[in-house]
Amino acid sequence: MNVSAKTSTMVNCWASPLGGCGGKISREHLVSRALFIGDHIAVQGFPWCKNEPKTIGLANVTAKILCGKHNSDLSDLDSAAAKFFDAIRQATRICNVRSKLKPGIWHVKRFAVDGLKLERWFLKTLINLAWTAKHPIGPQSEMIGVPSADLVEIAFGLKQFERGAGLYTVAHVGQLIHSNDTVQFAPMIKDDLYIAGGLFVFRGFRFLFILVSKQISRLPLGIGLPGENWGASQLNFHNREMRGTVGKYLSHIIKIKW
Repeated sequence: MNVSAKTSTMVNCWASPLGGCGGKISREHLVSRALFIGDHIAVQGFPWCKNEPKTIGLANVTAKILCGKHNSDLSDLDSAAAKFFDAIRQATRICNVRSKLKPGIWHVKRFAVDGLKLERWFLKTLINLAWTAKHPIGPQSEMIGVPSADLVEIAFGLKQFERGAGLYTVAHVGQLIHSNDTVQFAPMIKDDLYIAGGLFVFRGFRFLFILVSKQISRLPLGIGLPGENWGASQLNFHNREMRGTVGKYLSHIIKIKW
């Protein structure tokens, strides 16, 4: 495949392939403001914070990359992501409380999340974070740092991913989770041609987002190691002291509904 590296400097709204842009170019939060309780966030992965996270104000984690209309059209995705982020936050709180109690048969607390909207939020956020990247976003894009038209349509719910592409959870039994209000992102580059996906760490939980297929030449940060499970749609939480007794001492569940 040949990719033409055209400039993206004349493109203001990344959703412009849809047409119907309206309003001024707005300041879009690269990662949704609604996820976080405080006014500051730990950021890592940009050129100025590659090796270690830096704490900055949320108001500074923005870019002029969407028009007012298209930014507003995606607001329901921010709500879905915030609900999931809060579910993980609440799950962590329950773990911390119940781990100090005598192990027993718990009343199972259940959280439900809209999987399709959550998947679209991850796509939107990947595009936001990769907007100034040195590669096109997706194999069909011919412009550096710009998503292909089909990815824009998927982000706005007008199309769906082909089989094999989309959002995956990545976990293994007994995995240690350090859950705090952070989101990390590492792009996945296919043969130095285009961005083919990305790895997200979403409040301590890992998610793999694949734009085209599972056939990625190199997976980052240990993804694909023996024992890794891809694509689970349910996160089951057990008392930390009862980790070896799967099923019997279930504490709470986060269900991603598709």
